[in-house]
Amino acid sequence: MANLNPLLDPASQSSASIALPPVAEPPAEQPNVLLAVLRRWPWLVLGLAVGVVLGLLFHMQRTPVYQSTAELMVVKSRPDMVAGGAGDARVQYLEDYIGPQVILLGSEAILKVAAERRLDEQKPFQNPPPDGAAERVAYMKARFAVARVKEAGSNTPSNVLQLSFKSLHPADAPKYLRAIIAAYKDELTGVYEDASVRQLKLLDEQIARLKRGLNDTRVQLDEAERKLRGVIDPATGAVLVPGISQETPERVQQRISDNRSSQNTRELDKIVIENRLKQIRDAGKTRAERLATMAKLGIANDRPFLFGDVKDPESMLAHLKYKKGELGTRLGPGHPDMAALNSQIKVLEDEVAARGGPAEDELERYRRKLESELGAITAQLDILARRIEADEETARNVAPVQQAIRNSEERLKQTAAELQAAEKEKDRVSGSRSAGAYEVRDVTKPADGGQVAPVLLQSLMLGAVLGLLLGGGLALRAELGDRGFRSPEDVRRRLGLPILAHVPVIRANQPNEVTPIAAIDPTLVVWLRPKTAEAEAVRGLRTQLLFSVANRNHQVIQITSPMSGDGKSTTAANLAIALARADKRVVLVDCDFRKPRVHKLFGLAKPALGLASVVADQADLGDAIQGCEVENLSLLPCGPIPANPAELLTSPKFQDVLSDLRASYDFVLLDTPPVLAVSDPAAVAPRADGVIIVFRMTPAAGPNMERAKQELVAVSAHLLGVVINASSEQHANYGYGYTYKYDYQYSDSYTDQKK
Repeated sequence: MANLNPLLDPASQSSASIALPPVAEPPAEQPNVLLAVLRRWPWLVLGLAVGVVLGLLFHMQRTPVYQSTAELMVVKSRPDMVAGGAGDARVQYLEDYIGPQVILLGSEAILKVAAERRLDEQKPFQNPPPDGAAERVAYMKARFAVARVKEAGSNTPSNVLQLSFKSLHPADAPKYLRAIIAAYKDELTGVYEDASVRQLKLLDEQIARLKRGLNDTRVQLDEAERKLRGVIDPATGAVLVPGISQETPERVQQRISDNRSSQNTRELDKIVIENRLKQIRDAGKTRAERLATMAKLGIANDRPFLFGDVKDPESMLAHLKYKKGELGTRLGPGHPDMAALNSQIKVLEDEVAARGGPAEDELERYRRKLESELGAITAQLDILARRIEADEETARNVAPVQQAIRNSEERLKQTAAELQAAEKEKDRVSGSRSAGAYEVRDVTKPADGGQVAPVLLQSLMLGAVLGLLLGGGLALRAELGDRGFRSPEDVRRRLGLPILAHVPVIRANQPNEVTPIAAIDPTLVVWLRPKTAEAEAVRGLRTQLLFSVANRNHQVIQITSPMSGDGKSTTAANLAIALARADKRVVLVDCDFRKPRVHKLFGLAKPALGLASVVADQADLGDAIQGCEVENLSLLPCGPIPANPAELLTSPKFQDVLSDLRASYDFVLLDTPPVLAVSDPAAVAPRADGVIIVFRMTPAAGPNMERAKQELVAVSAHLLGVVINASSEQHANYGYGYTYKYDYQYSDSYTDQKK
């Protein structure tokens, strides 16, 4: 193909490799409610201010409440001491009567006496009390309080009572207190004596009930013992009426256990004898077999034959016959030894025949002995079984009665203990009743009440807390409703894309460091003002593209944005200049067929030919490419705006153009329209090696970026990352707390131009 750019030597052209890091899905970030609320701190301040104002208004609207106090010392003429106590006597008697006095003072009985008898003596009232006695009692009960005063410097309660009464007028509170104290002094002795009388009556009823129970239990115990033992004559000890058993259940159980043990022993003996009898029955009929059975059973053969020490004549006879056969062959039948041997054999045969077999007699005698023993054991087992059955029957009859006896004895002990405690309590109450009256001394007398409510600080604190809760709720609602980005981490988390660069706001009114030939746009800071922070940010983006370690080549890079006004064309032009100054052959292609800006940025006249002409087969690619003042940078403008931009970008011819550019340049930068405005970027994205999205941090940036990413991912675009454009302090208004700053100065000698 012909040379696409006369300014470049095709022989020296080579492909460039751009590798970007793989997009790693960031870990899910847990929302922090506290930080979210603090981020919206103006709502908290507003809520706090509103709460304080409402608290102040609430305080002003509340009716003042005044409280009067008085202290009484209650002394008993003869205090009751705790039995066995070795501690402080004062603490001992305080524990006996001061607690009940606190309850007595706050009781309806005292308040009723005060309402009916003593309250009218305190007139006039600024706020008159209710007319009815019940209403007066309820009114005083709701406003009267009594508590014990602790000794100074310790937690030990004293015998001083503190009384307080709250009223709507400072002069009324002490009047109510004086009426209650007078009623308490009048009724103290009578109420205490009445309580003692009632308590003594209850104790008498309890003692009588316990005594009846004690007698009933004794009757039940006697009946159970009579049923078990019978009626015994106390003089002679004879049994007049027989009972269930004269023996204890323990003795019966012991006898059952002993009999069962004997029964088990006899059962084992029976099994042994039956086993021996079976062996005798199974013995053979021959004398040798029966002798073997006797030896197995350990039976001795004590009957001698004519040879005194011969215990087995049959074996001797067999031995002599064997010897006869052996000698007969060698000596002959007429030899004297043979004759003597025959004589011995004859004698043994006669003896064995005459006696009928001694082994058989001994075995039979042993069998009869075993059968006799077996019969005795069987009889013993029958006797033991009858004894065990009788004892078990006795145990079954005795057990319920014995349990009833034990229950009765336990009830006797318990009832006796309760009776003793009740009688002791009766003695204590009787002694306390006769101990005398109480003496009540005024420690401090009631005075005009002081205001205790409302408290300004409490009202303000309550309003502040409610205001903070209100402000926190509004702040949280605003935070949850805000879909904008709040931080770089928020961008990475929600988009799952790396941030390639933060480009500050480009200050177009700054003086240029380079004087251009053409009237180029002042936003091309990499060319006009290479020492500024804006240019350095673009060079950082260039570094991200050049020195990544990923193993993928990205030569054709599409640069787009979610919406118009995000600065994608300016970013694309500055990135192209930065790459060109790094000795990379770069072509900047204007794929925005609706609002092309590349030729305007570089100060070129509206071209007659461009990318649209080449894709529509109206011009050659080499004729449409133009040069500029920046070395190594070529421009492919849009050309005449076509009527069908989407169809041109999806045509096979556009893919051919990209292939030709890929072969001639190190980098091909495609400036495409916003993703959410038209469908053109989605048509270009699958044909590019990678896509960079440029956006400004606005309140709508979050939803717009998420929608743009979804549309690009839907066409299988390879997203390289995002560039945050126009990053400055003003983004804090959108909840984005990151500020792009440069804290170092560039030297005058810095430049990235070739020497």
